[in-house]
Amino acid sequence: MQQYFIDDTLQLNNSFSLKAEDIYHLRKVLRKDNNYVFRVCDSNHNIFLCHLLDNDQIYTTKLLDDDNEIDTDITCILSLIKSDKLEMAIQKAVELGVNRIVLYQSRRSVLKIKDDKKLERYRRIIKEAAEQSLRNRIPELYFVDKINDLKQYMSDDNYICYEKADNIADIDIGNSISYIIGPEGGFELNEYNNICELGFRSISLGKRILRAETAAIYMSSVIVSKCQ
Repeated sequence: MQQYFIDDTLQLNNSFSLKAEDIYHLRKVLRKDNNYVFRVCDSNHNIFLCHLLDNDQIYTTKLLDDDNEIDTDITCILSLIKSDKLEMAIQKAVELGVNRIVLYQSRRSVLKIKDDKKLERYRRIIKEAAEQSLRNRIPELYFVDKINDLKQYMSDDNYICYEKADNIADIDIGNSISYIIGPEGGFELNEYNNICELGFRSISLGKRILRAETAAIYMSSVIVSKCQ
């Protein structure tokens, strides 16, 4: 079932308006007629069943008892990699249940972020992935260009994925967890050491060397499987 997010608080048996782009998506992309039933998640993370009316107004008909979020707060810290691969990693991390994505400029990063245009595109990808996976919230997106700035995104448990480290089976799952995925070609040694000095524990993703986007998806999957 289709879902959209709205910035306001909704009430049962009331009408409201969606953003113009969401109405366009309903009418022109999905080609939905009046009385089409779909989901809307409000600013309090409540999900309502809604009807599409003939004047493009939306009417709430039922409050759903749906909580599709994970108890553990998950932060995925991704090095900037080639754009299409980064977009896929972001999309899948959101579908799997991460709460925030932090992009950082690694020394070996191919992609550069010079303005907000790329970040706005990534936010749209995050929103659409959250809608598709029927989440109760849209994950946050941040960008940092200095390693030391990653301190503010540390959790109860913090990991850096590194091929020469211990096995992934050793990870702990507490109230919150952050993990770092490196760039194409891996971390430079000094960069790796700097991240470890911040308090990130080094872990391996197994015997095989994974692409950065694969590593991000795999690590998210392992964490979520231990949380559910």
